[in-house]
Amino acid sequence: MDRRTFLKSGLASFSVSSSNLFLGSGLGLLSNLSAASSGAPTDYKTLVMVFLHGGMDSLGLIIPSNGDSYERYKNIRQNLAIEQETLIDFGLSDFAAPAFCQSMANLYQGGKLALVSNVGPLRQPTTKSMIEQNDNAMPIFIGSHNSQVNLWQSAGMDPNAREGWGGRMLELMQLQTTAITPNISLDKAQLFTTTLNMPTFTVNPQGVRNIPRIYNENSIPDEQALFYALANQQRANLMGSELAARNVQTLESSAHLAEILTNTNTAQVIYPSTQGHSATNFQQQLKMAARLIEAAPSLNQNRQVLMVQLHGFDTHDNQDRDLPNLVSALFENLEAFQRDLESRAVDDRVVTFSQSDFGRTPTINANGTDHGWGGHYFVMGTPVNGGQLIGEIPAFDVKTDKMLYNLSIPDISVEQYASNLAKWFGLSASEIVEVFPGVVNFDDLDFGLFG
Repeated sequence: MDRRTFLKSGLASFSVSSSNLFLGSGLGLLSNLSAASSGAPTDYKTLVMVFLHGGMDSLGLIIPSNGDSYERYKNIRQNLAIEQETLIDFGLSDFAAPAFCQSMANLYQGGKLALVSNVGPLRQPTTKSMIEQNDNAMPIFIGSHNSQVNLWQSAGMDPNAREGWGGRMLELMQLQTTAITPNISLDKAQLFTTTLNMPTFTVNPQGVRNIPRIYNENSIPDEQALFYALANQQRANLMGSELAARNVQTLESSAHLAEILTNTNTAQVIYPSTQGHSATNFQQQLKMAARLIEAAPSLNQNRQVLMVQLHGFDTHDNQDRDLPNLVSALFENLEAFQRDLESRAVDDRVVTFSQSDFGRTPTINANGTDHGWGGHYFVMGTPVNGGQLIGEIPAFDVKTDKMLYNLSIPDISVEQYASNLAKWFGLSASEIVEVFPGVVNFDDLDFGLFG
């Protein structure tokens, strides 16, 4: 039996979700804690994925700053163009950024953030002429939110994928089984952190409150006793028995996690003030992520994959108002998150990176932008060789070989981008191919993101 088959058999890991949202994903017997494999890592590393929900207009964050290039940008962006005199220098020759990207510039200039340009789902290196000759050269459903989210979070070509590449990495690493699984989402259950054998473990960013009627600061002992009495009844029905066992495990896991988190510090750094539910919730997710990372040794989690999410990037309208608020909230909170990790002395084992549904078009539709394809993404952290841009920035011009109508054809695939993160995380070359089978279609797999 090979390792993948062994893992999928349900014998190698704990298949419990704190939310029970993925009960139907696979019913395995709840196992006891087991010893780690001799091949398991002994150091600690965490990948934090920041998903920018709705499709971020990242092309509009890196702007040509000089002469004819700026004029072409201004002509194509029209009323959404940022005035040249307000642009800020963030350290990349011939390019600048809007003033609302100041925290992005701080991280970039401080060597803590790198940018990866024009990334998107690809079957193979793809040119405009290839697509014009064969529609199948493109991934299907380009521009569809749900399908593209799945392609990004699974790092494959199946829009109906049921496993995410964050969870698949953890399955391959022969980690010890722990009471709290290390595939954690701070914004409900998500594909990225899920496999058929390891449903996402969800944590409420405001505090550990799973099954809140039973487990909270105002719980009534009689209610808890009744819950356990009902859950522990003998049942002939397998589904009923499994559901009862998972509910008990959810309650106990929540209590275990809450106890461990009492030994972590609340943030010692000042996070920015926020406006609106989306920004406030994002900040709460980052604060909880920092505590979970600090607690990794106490949780026996040598590897963690965490997912946080910022909503609101589907900016078909009011982009001139909404995007500055979203982007400033994004990078100001990420800058605070990086300082938070440094204050906890865990920053050397954390890498944070972004994904989104897709990039958006360089052209506009009235007061917004439309669904696109390629976009810019960031990788942040102390281990990152920051202050660099990987790849080439597409011109703001629809009449180039880099544009299909008004879609930027990606230069870099999701698999290429993700495989660099997987290598830092500790996967071998063969394991990277197992997680990202499509990566064999691409060269240039080492971007120099890590020393």
